[in-house]
Amino acid sequence: MELSQFATLASSDQWTLVLGRIAEGSVELDAALRGLHAQLRGLDTREALLSAPQNWTNLADQCRKMVAGAVVEDRDIHSAIAAAIDSASAAYEHRNRFMHDLLTADIDDELLPDPARIRQDGDRYLLRLVSRNGAPGVTVVTLEQAIDVVLRISAETWRLRAARGYLAGRTTWRSLLLGAVEGEWDGTANWTYAGPVSDD
Repeated sequence: MELSQFATLASSDQWTLVLGRIAEGSVELDAALRGLHAQLRGLDTREALLSAPQNWTNLADQCRKMVAGAVVEDRDIHSAIAAAIDSASAAYEHRNRFMHDLLTADIDDELLPDPARIRQDGDRYLLRLVSRNGAPGVTVVTLEQAIDVVLRISAETWRLRAARGYLAGRTTWRSLLLGAVEGEWDGTANWTYAGPVSDD
C-alpha cells in the first residue's frame, strides 16, 4: 500500500500497518549491519552473516572497532562508514520503542506525561514495560512520528549497504555513502550527492 493511501484507513489500521513496516524495516536494517560486519571481516557469505553477534549493540560495537582499524585511504569515506553505523544505531533505538513498549490508545490519567497536552485523533501512548525506577515511562507518539521511524530505518539500511558495497570494491556506492539519504515508505531510498562523481 502506498503511503498516500493511508488516510483512507481507520486509525487502528494505520497503526497496524506502520508497525508492520517498522518490523519489516528492522529486519532489513539488521541484515545490512550483519553484511557490513561480514565485509569488515573480509567475508561475503551467508554463513558470515549468521555468525555475527545476535545482539544489535554488540554487533554495532564490533563494527565500530573494525572500522576504526580498517585501511580506507579516503578519510571522508572512513568517517562516513563510522557515521553510518552510529546513525543506524540511533534509528534502531527509535525502533526499539515501537517494538518493545506497549502501544496503546488510552492510559490512566495519572500516567499522562503532559496532562495539559490536547490529545489529537490517532495519537497513541508508548509505555515502557521495564524501567529502572519501577514507574512506567510514557511517551505520546503520533502516526507521523512512527512513519518517520520507517523512513529513517530505510535510509540507514541503504547507508549501511553503501558502506558494505564500497568496502567490497564497488565504488559506485560512494555517492550514496557520502550523500544525503532519504528513506522511502517502500524500503527504497533517494539520495543527493554534490561531491565529485569521478569514482561513480
